[in-house]
Amino acid sequence: MNANAAVLDGERPRGGFFRRRRSNHRISVQGRSPLLWIGRVGAVAWRSGRRIGRLAGKLVVLAAALVACVLGGRLGIRHVIDSPRFQLRTIEFSPTLHLGQAEVLALAGVKVGDRLLGIDTDAVAARIATHPWVKSVRASRRLPGCLVIEASERHAAAVAALAGLYLIDDSGRPFKRASMDEADGLPVLTGIERGRYAEMREVSEAAFREALALLREYRDKPGRPAVGEISIDPGFGFSLLLFEGGAEIRLGRGNYGKKLAQLDQIFDAVMAKGTGGLSALRIVHLDLPESGRVPVLLRNGAEPSSPSRSAPMKIAKN
Repeated sequence: MNANAAVLDGERPRGGFFRRRRSNHRISVQGRSPLLWIGRVGAVAWRSGRRIGRLAGKLVVLAAALVACVLGGRLGIRHVIDSPRFQLRTIEFSPTLHLGQAEVLALAGVKVGDRLLGIDTDAVAARIATHPWVKSVRASRRLPGCLVIEASERHAAAVAALAGLYLIDDSGRPFKRASMDEADGLPVLTGIERGRYAEMREVSEAAFREALALLREYRDKPGRPAVGEISIDPGFGFSLLLFEGGAEIRLGRGNYGKKLAQLDQIFDAVMAKGTGGLSALRIVHLDLPESGRVPVLLRNGAEPSSPSRSAPMKIAKN
């Protein structure tokens, strides 16, 4: 084979003799170097750390700003509270029958010169409400330096005999042990013992309320004799004991309007000439089933004149 043939058959590339010859070697891709991988991971971690750091910095700045605002607000509020402009200078309270100003101020626990904005008005009202005669109380501020206390008293409607005399308000609740002066002139509620009241408080107070309602209905008509006692019996109902003469008016339960109308006719009969007046009455039975006659028990054999036909009486002597 000649030289030219050898050249033609060789692997000499186009473009000249001296250029790189292409070879048929296989191309292989080597794996990445561990150092390169570590470098790239480090770069990613550094960039993430920068973002987290910037976010954390913003949060720290925001938290610092909030803390500064809170502390500044508290200092501002404290400055206002401690300001001499808002010191307590006057206390307004209108004394009532059983609540004097000195006693109320002692319960309130405040004095002139206190920080008005620092006074807990709810606590002041709660302390005053511990007084037995206080029904409701409200304490409020009137800037710049006045504390206003508004209180209302309970009304003693009767006295309950509960191993001692206790004042009863309009709701039937015993609220204070009664002195002789406080009990003077008030009707006495009897028949419920202290132990029963403690065991059945709601039921007992409901019975007191019913007795007071009966007393109000009795007093609605002027001229009726005064009631000294109301007896409460769980089985037989209510009885009125008159202050003058001590006559017992047994009313039972319910239908009080009709029974009191019959009682008025009986009063008229016993007040007639020659009967001895109300002192002649001993027991009037208005608690029995309607039978057309009202049994009346008199003292010392006195007999009233005959009542009207609408309320006939059966007279018993004793």
